[in-house]
Amino acid sequence: MEGGAKIPLWLSELAQQLPSLITILVCMVLVIARWKRHPTVSLLAVIGLFLLWLHGPVFTLIYAQGPSLFLGNNYNSEDIRKLFLVLGLIFNSTRAIAFAPLLAAIFIGRPR
Repeated sequence: MEGGAKIPLWLSELAQQLPSLITILVCMVLVIARWKRHPTVSLLAVIGLFLLWLHGPVFTLIYAQGPSLFLGNNYNSEDIRKLFLVLGLIFNSTRAIAFAPLLAAIFIGRPR
């Protein structure tokens, strides 16, 4: 697939994520509205939500550009399989990192 043909693919994949991205933005607004009452929790929640919001479009672009971005023009099915195995590991690891501040926000400041 040529580079110009990948942009509509990336935009269509991004459009499928639009409900999730809008929901995350609404959650960020709600968290910011509660900032004065719970500043530490709000900070951690905003960080986690922002990382999740950023994660979707970035990895959509990486997966859409995939083989040509990392392997060049000369690759076979085994190279693609290895690439997507590594990308899957990175995708899930960075997603877990994005959820860590949200998890911390849930439990911070609670009595034992």
